[in-house]
Amino acid sequence: MKTRFIIRFIAGPLHDRTFEVGDGESKIVGKTEASQLRIEEDIMISRTHARISVERGLVWVEDLGSRNGTFINGKKIEKKTMLKAGDKVTLGQVSTFQCSRWNALEPSRFASAVLTRVTDVTKYVRKRPKSSLLPQFLVLQTVVCLVVGAGWYAGKRYRLQAMQNLETTMREQRKAVAVPETKVAIAPAAADKGTPEIPRNFIWDEIVTVSRRFGDTPPSVLDTQFQKKVEFWIDRFTKSDRHKKLFEKKEKFWPVIESALTAQGLPVELGYLVWVESEFNINALSPVGALGLWQFMPATARDFGLRVDFNSKIDDRLDVAKSSKAAAEYLSLLLKQFGTDRYMLAIASYNAGQNKIQRKAIAAQIRRAPKPDFWALRGQLPEETVDYVPKVLAAIIINRNPERW
Repeated sequence: MKTRFIIRFIAGPLHDRTFEVGDGESKIVGKTEASQLRIEEDIMISRTHARISVERGLVWVEDLGSRNGTFINGKKIEKKTMLKAGDKVTLGQVSTFQCSRWNALEPSRFASAVLTRVTDVTKYVRKRPKSSLLPQFLVLQTVVCLVVGAGWYAGKRYRLQAMQNLETTMREQRKAVAVPETKVAIAPAAADKGTPEIPRNFIWDEIVTVSRRFGDTPPSVLDTQFQKKVEFWIDRFTKSDRHKKLFEKKEKFWPVIESALTAQGLPVELGYLVWVESEFNINALSPVGALGLWQFMPATARDFGLRVDFNSKIDDRLDVAKSSKAAAEYLSLLLKQFGTDRYMLAIASYNAGQNKIQRKAIAAQIRRAPKPDFWALRGQLPEETVDYVPKVLAAIIINRNPERW
């Protein structure tokens, strides 16, 4: 039997997808229809980016003159290069994969294994002689699929049971540290104005609700530091009625922002990034050159179809509809790269830059973290980025409960 290898993507739009390549075969990675591995969502991938081939039991990678290069373990390659065990290949800057020998007994590769076996059967049927061993071959393939399927099912049941046990433990921990429903005010300034006092657990419940609204994992029940940061930013936003002025500015732009996010299938709550980024000031300009409601840098703006031409004085970052559409596409791309259940990581990435977050996510995977989400990576991210997520959550909570402030 020919030696076969698994190509497993650990980052990028094809995250967690696997492909097979066997001895004497090759696959082109790019965006054209001729590419066996098409990655259309990654803007850093060229039309014909690289070739992956297997020769005499060895895996080789060759860059085909791509615009953004091909890297092995962070080092750009200029010629056909052999892969070693554990090597990480990055195409452009985001999409990253590793290779390993094919193992049909690994549950997560069941679908890929079955697909490959079906392909083998198809090729065999086309080329078989008149008197063939086709019946025996089909029986053997059926047995293999049943054995692999049983292993996959057992692994799935085991992971499901482990998750249920973890949820039960977290519920018990939360009950153990639950705080009585005593009434306290979040901000002293709010108490002076005679506004209603808020139950101590109200902010925590809102954090959990918003996290679940995003489909993301809430913070640990023991993570009081994160809740304090959210409360801090709620206090800052509501101090001296600053938030009421933002409520008025929001009304002018919100229908356009909501329409752009909905078109990409994103929660409208992501629109409150504008609250944090520019406070709904369309002419907001940062010291580093970010401009507009969504604070796009010129290069990022151009990547998502916005015209930024200083000579002609054309800057689509000042156009609410166009910049909101570009921001929605950008957030959608981040979610495809990190996973649709990792909104907190996508929000952090909007602040710090997707490549920095991506490198941390890959590092967490190498260390076999349970899940490379925002909570697993928080200790490794810049302080500004760690503070950005509770800042956005504070804006969302205020706008979900305007009557309280």
